[in-house]
Amino acid sequence: MSITPTLLDTALRIVRSHGLGFLATTDERGVPRVRLVQHLAVEDDATIWFATSPRSRKALDIGARPEVSYSVEDRPAVAYATFYARAEPVDSEQESTARWDETLRPFFPAGPTGGDFVLVRLVPHRVEVLDFSAGVHPEPYGLVPAMSVVSGAGAGPAQAGKSKV
Repeated sequence: MSITPTLLDTALRIVRSHGLGFLATTDERGVPRVRLVQHLAVEDDATIWFATSPRSRKALDIGARPEVSYSVEDRPAVAYATFYARAEPVDSEQESTARWDETLRPFFPAGPTGGDFVLVRLVPHRVEVLDFSAGVHPEPYGLVPAMSVVSGAGAGPAQAGKSKV
């Protein structure tokens, strides 16, 4: 299957239609840690934003090892999108206030400027997509998802034989 910019469009549709995904980091021993995360925004270039406490395990993992993956499932469509990305904590009161969502209040009672809230920006360098409902899969129903490298993004390695989006 040829990889085109529509692959990124498919991935963006999947992640934008579901507000939660799984963030995978690694601990100091290289052991994966996966947890459910609510993303706050998904930009057209596939940048994904979420919030966390600067004292959380995910913040500590990201500070030490910023390469992460973020996966979102669309179960009814038999689809998923995984974004391989560099995670960047964003220390900006203006950005935190602009991206604040009141549904976060139970987790961050002091709000976006209360000291226990940090934004994280995921800058993807590779996207992996499988979407049977949209026909995004290898023929004939292979076990390998479509992958693409996001141009100009992150410092992640390009994959041989993969297209740039």
